[in-house]
Amino acid sequence: HLTGLNNQAQADWELIDPLLQQRLDTIPNLIAIAKRVMTQETDLFTGIAKAREGALKAKSVSDKLASDQQLSGLLASFYARAEAYPQMRSNESMQMAMETLSGIEDKIKYGRQRYGYTVKDYINAATMFPGNTFAGMFGFKSDKWPYFKADETARKGIDAAKLLKD
Repeated sequence: HLTGLNNQAQADWELIDPLLQQRLDTIPNLIAIAKRVMTQETDLFTGIAKAREGALKAKSVSDKLASDQQLSGLLASFYARAEAYPQMRSNESMQMAMETLSGIEDKIKYGRQRYGYTVKDYINAATMFPGNTFAGMFGFKSDKWPYFKADETARKGIDAAKLLKD
């Protein structure tokens, strides 16, 4: 049972990993288009660029999850700030880029859900009797597969007054 759950967690991760890369590949186009309109948002663009660079360097599942968490928060800020620019909503290239990224984000959300359920089942099997006995004997570690965690900025509400300032 542990081997099956371990294999399923690996398979679930292998569905998410290319989506994270696809998102990283899409971000430069989105930012290039947005920079033309959102000229005063350089702090956000710099943050996204640094987070993307960190995500590209991440190798382990834990590092990729941490960089995903940071990047997700920054992208949420980007979408919220973009709403304050009417010309962004009417720009066809921007709309296409945002729709592409949104589609990737939806697939990542589904993959995270599936992966999270598998990780929960794996951890339960590795820590509850009798599985914990076998887990120890055969080297199955309960912390092998880390969870996705929500970014702290995603937990905060959006300050609409700040976004709508001219």
